Amino acid sequence: MEPTPPNRGRGRIIMLNGASSSGKSTLAKAIQRSLDEPFLHVSSDQFVASGMLPERREDEGPFSWWDEMRPRFFQGFHHCLPALAGAGNDLIVEHIIEFRTWREYLAHLLADFDVFLVGVHCDLAEVDRRERERGDRRIGEGRGHVEIDGIHTFGPYDYEVDTTQGVSPTLARSVVTAWRSRDTRGVLASIDVSGTDAPAPS
Repeated sequence: MEPTPPNRGRGRIIMLNGASSSGKSTLAKAIQRSLDEPFLHVSSDQFVASGMLPERREDEGPFSWWDEMRPRFFQGFHHCLPALAGAGNDLIVEHIIEFRTWREYLAHLLADFDVFLVGVHCDLAEVDRRERERGDRRIGEGRGHVEIDGIHTFGPYDYEVDTTQGVSPTLARSVVTAWRSRDTRGVLASIDVSGTDAPAPS
């Protein structure tokens, strides 16, 4: 017989926004370990690592990564979040909110959810060092997220951390403590999305 867990309502979301190589994945796992309730760790990188994307890339046409595939991929990823949380799953989401329109779109999609938005900051010299050490990232990608895309300029956070010195258990616990004392209507809910059905994902 198929198991039927009790209906617990919508899941809660802890969303980490920070540059590539800022320590989001490490922080997400540390938070997950610190919580005494089951939270799913969700990121777009997990989708990419699964091999779901076609290898073919072209400058124009349907296989254009920047103009065609990438916007649709991220729009789909964003829609996965309310689907997972709507089924009652608590989520730790790591993301790079690259565009103001993405933040507005997420506010629209997650308007009925308890979302705790965390800004993950890291010294850019340390981000550069981590990229060189990892070897699987384009050098300058994380710096570009901050200096060019302005990912931390689209609005306030419910909580902010600095991961320049790494992710310690104390840092992870500070996020959990702040989350437990949160206002369940977080800063993402403060964005006015009235009359907006589907903001362009950019």
